[in-house]
Amino acid sequence: MKDYLFYNIPKDSVDFGQFSGRYNIYLLCRKGRVCFHQSNKKIEAREWDFVVWPRSKRYDSISFSEDVDAEVFLVSDYFLDLYKPETAWDIPGFKYLKDHPVLHLEEDDFEEREHVGSIFRQIGYRLEYPQIVFEEEIIGNLLRVILYDIWCIVDRTVLVTDNSDLPLKHFGDFLYEAHKRCGEKRDVASYAELMELTPKYLTEVSKNVTGRPASDWIDYYAAHLLRKELSAHNKPLTEIARKMNFSSLPAFSRYVKRVLGCSPSEFRESLKQKELLQ
Repeated sequence: MKDYLFYNIPKDSVDFGQFSGRYNIYLLCRKGRVCFHQSNKKIEAREWDFVVWPRSKRYDSISFSEDVDAEVFLVSDYFLDLYKPETAWDIPGFKYLKDHPVLHLEEDDFEEREHVGSIFRQIGYRLEYPQIVFEEEIIGNLLRVILYDIWCIVDRTVLVTDNSDLPLKHFGDFLYEAHKRCGEKRDVASYAELMELTPKYLTEVSKNVTGRPASDWIDYYAAHLLRKELSAHNKPLTEIARKMNFSSLPAFSRYVKRVLGCSPSEFRESLKQKELLQ
């Protein structure tokens, strides 16, 4: 079993029923319609719809309209696990897609359509020339871009349009605030107050949606910010601590040690060593 396959419809005549339950499938419908059944429910994808079938979610009775123009990218679980980015949307995103396999690329967002379409074209182009050097790495990183695009669309959809799953929406709102405010707020109570929720509820929502407490995701975003700030070698640690609203330099150092696994000075020293090896 190959780790990835790519087809263009109608150019390639393929029985897609054979892939259900075996591959994770990403389909971009540029024109026409794609119809299928999932959990005894008929679903239809139209022009500029992006369809995502996780391997664990089976589908059947797939059909294409005569005027269809679509590209299909199939990925094994092993390859997906190897290249998927670690983000806060991993678990809730896949959970959302199991019940909402069709994502729509907004008509007025030409850049989004062009960007997603260009990634699929890149994959097709690369796989026309077998045995290219670093083929797996190139395809894997293009898959990573597709997944980031999917999480952006899911994030937009959950935050703006879909109120059917309130806990998921609350989690999306929390991620948005944590990403924006982790430089000044790093406790669950502050976000709960901001969102007019209780800390206990916010923690339970995070655990139910992702299996991890809300504090883990605050630390996740703060760690990214810390790496960026500490990478500026000439910036004094006191300035970073003050900017990120720490009460003292020792408090800042303790937090860095906890989330990055080393002290601020050790982190900077490791960066210097890496730069010397380049």
